[in-house]
Amino acid sequence: MITRLYQGRISQRFWFIDTQRNTVLEDELSSIYWLARGGSALAGWTPRVARHGLGSAGGGASYLGWRSKRRVTQQNMAIVTGRSVNDPYVRHLAFASWRNYGRYAADFINFANFDIAAIELETRDMSQGANCWQEYVERALQPGRGVVIATAHFGNWDIAGAILARHVPLFAVAETFPDERLNHLLQNQRIQKGIGIIPMEGSARRILRVLQQNQSVAIVVDRPVEADQGVPVTFFGHKTYVPGGPAALALKSGAAIMPGYVWYGHHRQFYLRAFPPIFPQERRGGDKAEEVARLTQCIYASLEEMVREWPTQWYMFRSFWPTSPAEEAVK
Repeated sequence: MITRLYQGRISQRFWFIDTQRNTVLEDELSSIYWLARGGSALAGWTPRVARHGLGSAGGGASYLGWRSKRRVTQQNMAIVTGRSVNDPYVRHLAFASWRNYGRYAADFINFANFDIAAIELETRDMSQGANCWQEYVERALQPGRGVVIATAHFGNWDIAGAILARHVPLFAVAETFPDERLNHLLQNQRIQKGIGIIPMEGSARRILRVLQQNQSVAIVVDRPVEADQGVPVTFFGHKTYVPGGPAALALKSGAAIMPGYVWYGHHRQFYLRAFPPIFPQERRGGDKAEEVARLTQCIYASLEEMVREWPTQWYMFRSFWPTSPAEEAVK
């Protein structure tokens, strides 16, 4: 009797704590909603130089004030460059990546106000081996099984999607925000630019349906996971583990995979690069795991090429590689 009463009081206490936490989270999300809504209206009246300046300053301040994330970003950049984590150049790159992320965030707040047609006209196509990036899209869609656009937290993936959506039907896999108003506000900005939204939760069936209609699905792929939850890839000479979902969906549907990126280039100009489409192959003996691994490695080979050339455009603020003696030596 006493034990049950004590356990009941403990449960009530933890219920009260959880309720407080939920209330705090709801208040924070509500504040973010009103900030995003007001910021979007204000951003439309803010010159680009000022908007980017404010965003960069905010990103830099976050980097300086968030010690744990600052250290993680430095460790990632140390592996990217092959230098010590204490190298001044590594720290410069880490700081610059946060400033660039602030610029991206400022542009995302202003996303609804962008004239994508005008932006595309000014965008520099850096694709190689083709006359233009659209050739790779046409090649990917030619078999009639759709295309998975593999992109990353690199440059400005929303601008990339909006440009692509002007040419072919495009759906993007996106996380759902807990606050319904915030989720509607942010996702509706993408919908208004012609990008269909597939919620990340339970997305596999919807993705397969889109691919079966020979349409395109964009997925931000760079997300490290535990070894027992992902596919091993070699990235900047070190093994890490990433989701194999994009490759598995391509293999199941027969869709091509086309890596593609848009980023902030020189002279306030967007740069764009599409990579040649990667087609899934049937394996003897039905070894699908081996083919998923191959496709995933191809995706990360293109990302490595982009990050190596433009490291400050990669916004990776969580540990991307598992800790190992070899990586500790690099650090």
